[in-house]
Amino acid sequence: DMPSFKKLPPADQKALLRSSAPEILVFSICCFSVQNSSGSDYLLLDKDLVISRNGRQFEVAIRNIVSFIIDTIVNPLKAILSDRFELSRLRRIILFNPAAKTTHQMLKNSPEVRELRHQEHLLLQAHTNEAPGRLGELLLLLPPLTVAGNLFVEHLHLEKLVGDTFDNLVAAELLLAMGNG
Repeated sequence: DMPSFKKLPPADQKALLRSSAPEILVFSICCFSVQNSSGSDYLLLDKDLVISRNGRQFEVAIRNIVSFIIDTIVNPLKAILSDRFELSRLRRIILFNPAAKTTHQMLKNSPEVRELRHQEHLLLQAHTNEAPGRLGELLLLLPPLTVAGNLFVEHLHLEKLVGDTFDNLVAAELLLAMGNG
């Protein structure tokens, strides 16, 4: 529950959710994998749903994205033994990003969102104060999360584009075949 998020105008809530969704999805998968002690070669999407970096059931592009996520996010999260509070704060820092590519133009109350993000940083800093460098290690997970989120979005767009193109080609071929028959 995030009362601070609920106080934002609905248009700002929608803009923040839309722009942060890929990163939050990737981060949630990473957190689930870390909290459920997944192996070093796979991500857990659910208790029974696993994506392996070596699994042949997925195409190479997906396996490469999975490998990137495991190597740059999941393994570092495991190595620093992140706790639920830290993961929650990071998720909120991802959400309250007024500078995200699609968010900054659509936000009605950018200073308030910036302040909410700052408050989350302060909470995370206070929590990690006893461990020098820990805050930096946690915040250094954000750039790979952005990259991973973008990779998934690009892959999905490419799949849709190629799929639509393929469907259109098949439809055209069927129409031509029906016209000649």
